[in-house]
Amino acid sequence: AAPLTADERRRFDSGQEVYRNVCQACHQPDGRGQDKLAPPLIGSALTLGPADIAARILLHGKEGTTGLMPPVGSVLGDAQLADVLTYVRRAWGQTGTPVDAATVASVRARTKDRTRPWTDAELKALVSATPR
Repeated sequence: AAPLTADERRRFDSGQEVYRNVCQACHQPDGRGQDKLAPPLIGSALTLGPADIAARILLHGKEGTTGLMPPVGSVLGDAQLADVLTYVRRAWGQTGTPVDAATVASVRARTKDRTRPWTDAELKALVSATPR
């Protein structure tokens, strides 16, 4: 993976703080998750795939085989969501691309009418439909 730019590094550092405060209790300090509570973020196609898919999960939540990921889009702004996504996509030796606030804002605008969490099937269909 290309080294982070100064701005991306700032987002990563800020995202680490958001992760500690909001995500770590379920996904653990090492991103490995907890059985029957939160899936691992390491190596996850949803974490490392197209950034707009991961943004959808944070904005609206996700229901699946490992419990319910609550939506955090109503309490975190676009920059905070981009920061935490940048962090989880690059922490723990992962090589995902950084995420910027404009990407999250675009997803927020496109999904503003969504009223329920995403399902595994919906998200997997989005991953499959994304051009490589």
